[in-house]
Amino acid sequence: MFKCVPCAVEGCRRYALEDMYTCLHHAENSEEVLKSLISSINDSHRHRDIVMTDVHLKDLDFSEIQLTTSDFARCIFENVNFSNSKVQACFFDFCLFENCTFDGSDARHSVVAGSKLIHCSFTDTLLIHTNFMGVDARDSDFSSSDLYYSNFSSSHLVNVKFVDCNLKNADFRFTDRDNVSFKYSNYEEASFS
Repeated sequence: MFKCVPCAVEGCRRYALEDMYTCLHHAENSEEVLKSLISSINDSHRHRDIVMTDVHLKDLDFSEIQLTTSDFARCIFENVNFSNSKVQACFFDFCLFENCTFDGSDARHSVVAGSKLIHCSFTDTLLIHTNFMGVDARDSDFSSSDLYYSNFSSSHLVNVKFVDCNLKNADFRFTDRDNVSFKYSNYEEASFS
């Protein structure tokens, strides 16, 4: 699992970046450091144990990225393409995802809890054992995805599609749902009460 090395700046509660003593916000020339981090993880290699929290990432193509056991908590992802990526056991808690695409991805055992998903597409995605607890999802599409044992409890779902999904043992208890479609899905195998 990723290393939780605190930032060396006194009073900072963020974690230090990989191979650094400070978080991104306290790094010298933080914009260059961020560009270097983005280019290093945007290759065809498998990356693990990356800590990049509280960062705004915009207009990026992370399609086919491979991430394992990494922490991206409290980040803003705007117009980011994660299509056909492999994201395993990563933390995206309390993030904002706006106009992002995860189509065809394998994103198992990850945490997206407390995040906002606005105009996002997760079609044909493996989201097995993924924690979406407490998300605020609007105008998003999970159609044709495998959500086996995923948790959406206590979430606010507005204009969200779960068409033709595997919902076996998925948890939708205590959700607020407005215009949510479970058409052709096995919703009877999910928990709603």
